[in-house]
Amino acid sequence: VALRARCVRFFFFFPRFFLLSLEMLFAPSASMALKSTKYRAPDTAAPQTVSAKLPVDLSPTGFCTAGVGAACLVVGLTANARRIGRDSRRTRTHQVVTTRAAAPRIGSVPEEALAKPYALVVIGGGPAGVNAAMTAALLGQRVLIVDNPKVQPTSAGLDISFGGPTGLWSKALRDTAKRLDTKTLTSMGLDKQTIWQQVRSNCIKLATQNAAYQVERCNEYRVNYLQAIADVSEPGKVTVELPDGTKQDVTADNLLLATGSAPMRLGSVPFDDVRIFDSDTINGLDFLPENVVVAGSGIIACEYAEIFRTLGCNVTMIVRSDANSALRRIGLDRDVAQALIDRLSSDGVTMFQGCEVTEFDVPPYEDRTTPVRLKLSHKSGSGPESLECDVFLAAMGRRPNVKLFERLGCELVKKGGAVKVDGNFQTTVPHVYAVGDSVGAPSLASTGEYQAHVAVERIFQGHKDGNEKLQFPVGVWTIPEISYYGLTLEKAQEEGIECEEGSASYSSCLRGRVFAPEGLLKLVFRIEDGVIIGVHVWGTDACELVHLGMHLVENKTSIFELMGSIFTAVTYHELFKAAAFDGNSKLEFGMQWRSLFEQIPTDWSQAGEAEDPEEYKAMFEEIDQDRSGELDADELHRCFAKLGNPISKKTCANLVRLSDVDGSGTIDWEEFSRIFRAMKSVKGTRLQTA
Repeated sequence: VALRARCVRFFFFFPRFFLLSLEMLFAPSASMALKSTKYRAPDTAAPQTVSAKLPVDLSPTGFCTAGVGAACLVVGLTANARRIGRDSRRTRTHQVVTTRAAAPRIGSVPEEALAKPYALVVIGGGPAGVNAAMTAALLGQRVLIVDNPKVQPTSAGLDISFGGPTGLWSKALRDTAKRLDTKTLTSMGLDKQTIWQQVRSNCIKLATQNAAYQVERCNEYRVNYLQAIADVSEPGKVTVELPDGTKQDVTADNLLLATGSAPMRLGSVPFDDVRIFDSDTINGLDFLPENVVVAGSGIIACEYAEIFRTLGCNVTMIVRSDANSALRRIGLDRDVAQALIDRLSSDGVTMFQGCEVTEFDVPPYEDRTTPVRLKLSHKSGSGPESLECDVFLAAMGRRPNVKLFERLGCELVKKGGAVKVDGNFQTTVPHVYAVGDSVGAPSLASTGEYQAHVAVERIFQGHKDGNEKLQFPVGVWTIPEISYYGLTLEKAQEEGIECEEGSASYSSCLRGRVFAPEGLLKLVFRIEDGVIIGVHVWGTDACELVHLGMHLVENKTSIFELMGSIFTAVTYHELFKAAAFDGNSKLEFGMQWRSLFEQIPTDWSQAGEAEDPEEYKAMFEEIDQDRSGELDADELHRCFAKLGNPISKKTCANLVRLSDVDGSGTIDWEEFSRIFRAMKSVKGTRLQTA
């Protein structure tokens, strides 16, 4: 049996080696070198894979002996079948060895790279700073972004806050609160601490994904990202303190500082970041509270009030002034602001307006069971004298971080303390630029990114004179959302614009009726030509819908054009069309008049230019042959014929129908004069459009 097995192995492998030997014998340049199957790592650091199926190198350059060596190999194999079998078993093993170069730690830059000058150094790793670095890299510039991690980096060096906006945590918390039903989880036997850990885990996961993406972008565009504390004392030079405490100087042609903002901390509030938080430190909340008090009436306060209420907490809002007027001051439409207040109330949020906290009684750090006691003072209205809560959140606004700018000698704006910049976002110190929250309102992530893009383009592609005043879309991530772009009716009227507004509830479209009937979309437009100058939305997907509104405003689209637009059926975008129709109905001379006057020759509109109403009065009395004080369509037709060129009786009949306010079928003098006022109004619109 053993002999047969050896013979089988011999006759199985012999033909393969015999053919190989013949090929080598008859190839003049062929050679072969017997090599060991042991793998030796190459000199390069690139990943390598070695497959040692045969103890021979078959590469064209690996043959270094004559064809005689091949014949010797055949003789050796035929002389010892057992060795062949052993060799064959050995050659069946497939060995794979992979070597990889160690990945550099995230946020580290080699010392020799830092020693070389940069075209731009960006300080600050928020949305504005990252976008500035990306823009510079896309323009072919060597750029460094320096950021001091806001949280302890992971073992790989990832700062999960890198590239994220100030409100990243609240947005992640909102998304998690909408998806997790805390009441159901509690009824299933889960304790609050377990639920809260799941909430935090989801938020951290979202933040980690965002930070990893931003790091990937930096690597892709060869942006050097350094985790360090930056200090500047003169333009063009940045001193960075690395995590190990060492310092190094970095030189740059230009500096762009996107240092962001910090919450305002009133001295009367005893912040401990355990029970008393601001809008930043609330990110470190490590338990799910039962009772939450939110002080403030701005966007952040409203967002967190909705979030904690959705998480099942009892929420009380303390507003120093009137809530509606406070929301209008930050740009919200009056009806949208009231809708938000009503929604907070219907969701169970208690709101005390004209109220302040005058005294805090905070338990010791280790005591998590005793509630925080607040003493209240009511300037208007009524309410309790005291209040108990587990967590107090002071969302009283934010202030720009300007310490580095002051060290450089940059001028600040007196009101608000923001950095003073020109239209290129350059400070009063040459080659030093500021973007984002540090330059003041509107202090949004989107505006900061836009400012960074403009500033970097101006740095490397030429400056422009003048200060650009641009409008930006604003989103409020309450539940449901709020977003707006452009002017409110009140603001437009303050600027002397004659305007009107058209509204549509979410139930005005089929999708709203089926999925989300609660909501409002409003268009603000000029009366003279119907051009849209403001869009305001409250409801599901409001922060998405506003971008169409932004397009309408920027392109000076009129409600009349919008009325003829087409949208995909069963979408929220149909609300724009419904609001346009509502706005048209509020105009004295709306789309129906404009369509009718298209049938009238241009010369007829000159009749509306006359300033003497007595001329029309005399004409009316002359045509009114029966002295009834009323004109029918036939008499109106004779009137226009007398003016020069006749128009069709059908058009005259429609003019009578539109002018007939009392529904008598005829028009009196007041209704007759309305036709000429309409003609004058429509002509003015046409001239301005042209």
